[in-house]
Amino acid sequence: MRKSFLVAGVAALAFGTTGVAIAQTPAPSIDATGSGSPSKAGTKSKPKGVTFKLAVKNDPASKTTAKAIVVEFPSTIKVSTKGLNQCTVDDDTLINTPAKCSKAKAGPAGKADALLNPFATAPGPLSFTVQPYVGKNELLFKLSGSANAVLHGKISGRKMTIAITPELQQPLPNTYSALNGLSTTIKASKGKNNLLSTTGCKGGKHTVKVTVQYANNPNPPSAPSASDTIDLKCS
Repeated sequence: MRKSFLVAGVAALAFGTTGVAIAQTPAPSIDATGSGSPSKAGTKSKPKGVTFKLAVKNDPASKTTAKAIVVEFPSTIKVSTKGLNQCTVDDDTLINTPAKCSKAKAGPAGKADALLNPFATAPGPLSFTVQPYVGKNELLFKLSGSANAVLHGKISGRKMTIAITPELQQPLPNTYSALNGLSTTIKASKGKNNLLSTTGCKGGKHTVKVTVQYANNPNPPSAPSASDTIDLKCS
């Protein structure tokens, strides 16, 4: 059965955060940055593998609970798990025995941080390491640290939707989390197959759109999502 494993520290933080005050918060916004290398693009007949670095910062003042992060690549970037080593074990196995998927790693470990009970006077900080893996038509992001969980980044065409599990949105009854930021590096190849590959370059850049979708918490956000774009230089 796929599920999240929350460590005892989350419960301890929840009991240590007090003074909840529901107040008007600013509209949510995000700052997305990134890079892609090499900048020299491939072609449709000869795609070229690319390493994509992504960093997303969520405005902490908005105190929003993220339910999904959506990354939309342009027509000049192809996304595919075909022909790559894939991690097909269930979430519990990946959490407890990550060595079973060592060949399916999709880049080095990144990081993420959040706040537990963001409306409290003293919210509890949460921090994670984030290890990406190639799955079947998806990327898997294994979180370790304040909580152990696996996030599924479903791939549909050039769009990847990373769902935040309900257990991470609300670790304890009536106790929510607020995403502060996430950074990751994505790259995988095997033979001529690449997770991400460039097939052209338009206007000297690849424009990637990043959207964070929000869940309702005790103070629902004034907008259901916030977006930003990243321009990756190319030639």
